[in-house]
Amino acid sequence: MIECKTKFLNSGKMLIVFLVVLFGISLMESGCALAQTGSNQNIFDRFKKPMPELPLPSYEKFVEVSRPIAKKPYDEEVLAYSMRISKDWEEGVDKSSTNFILSEKLFLELSSYYSPPTISGRSRIVIEALNMEGNLTAEQWYIKYILEGGYTTEGLIVHNTNKVESLMVVMEGDYSYYLRSLAMINGDKIIVVKYYVPMHYFKDQAVMQAMVIASFQMTHPIKRKYSEMLPYRFLDIAEIRYPLGWNIYAKPVRNMDRLKVTILNTRKIGTAYNPTTKGTGTTTTEGKLDVTIISSTVKNTLVEEIEEYKGQIESEGMIIGERLPESYEFTYSDNIDFAVTEVYRGVDSSDNMSEYEFWYTVMVGGNYYYFITLLTPSRDDMFVVWAENIENYKLIVANFRPMIGAFLERN
Repeated sequence: MIECKTKFLNSGKMLIVFLVVLFGISLMESGCALAQTGSNQNIFDRFKKPMPELPLPSYEKFVEVSRPIAKKPYDEEVLAYSMRISKDWEEGVDKSSTNFILSEKLFLELSSYYSPPTISGRSRIVIEALNMEGNLTAEQWYIKYILEGGYTTEGLIVHNTNKVESLMVVMEGDYSYYLRSLAMINGDKIIVVKYYVPMHYFKDQAVMQAMVIASFQMTHPIKRKYSEMLPYRFLDIAEIRYPLGWNIYAKPVRNMDRLKVTILNTRKIGTAYNPTTKGTGTTTTEGKLDVTIISSTVKNTLVEEIEEYKGQIESEGMIIGERLPESYEFTYSDNIDFAVTEVYRGVDSSDNMSEYEFWYTVMVGGNYYYFITLLTPSRDDMFVVWAENIENYKLIVANFRPMIGAFLERN
């Protein structure tokens, strides 16, 4: 995967392109002996499947057999929605008069709708919501939900960053249902629409199920709200913002030619007394991010930095393998003249059962080069940790900005 931005490249800036290519080649060479484990199918391939093709009627015909619904559950605009359902369906018990409490773990039912009863059970629609946890995309959140529930998808499509749709078979008691779901992020909430059809009636109701789900809309679309980010400034040269809960470690500033910080995503596990920390539990690191800023006036610094970082990774037992081909959208500050982001597979040489990914971004702005690198467990090894690390990494890169000091000529 490679994501690149260029405003302009003069002869001096061309050096960075050469170094990026050199870095890529060096990483690929160091990973030539890396054994491939498992298949080429990653976790996204396992779940992302095309939806079954259906002979959908015109929207006008759908309107003829359906009726509109518009609700504002708990009088909250962020939860307001509209959709169309079959004319002969009835609404479930209105629960919006109860207390409005959303958590990050348990769904709160907003509304429900039921078909006429049949010998194989009733079709139904349930609309639920909960507070969005972390900075995951809708796709990442939904795959996390599928993994935790042990589900298998019949189809899964990603409409955009904040909207994903799926089809699966679920069991409830003695009945099997085809469940078509739509998960949407609105503001700091995630809303899930679930349309259950008894398996015996799926052939007759599949079209209506698909069109009802397609008709669902949030009445008041609200821009996605991300978790709080804390600022850290490299003197007057640059500012980075990192997630609340991550820990930053800065090296002493000896000069303005080289600045570096390390930011760790850590998690506390266990409750037993730890004599080292004199507290309870043990802290484990789930992601390591390094930010290095180098003055463009320092001779050979870029080449030395690349070699130094490679040596550091190798000394820690990390083998860098092939470049991963996936494409991710990255945004960069307007003060950045050139930027490139790449990702590679990594394996711990002391434990070949654990897989990692190595992400790095190189940027040029003013009189400095900026390196932002991330070491994270792989998507196939620890999907939830990987997803949180990558989305936070994208936000860190997007929020990184050179300041006025990066453009000043210094003696």
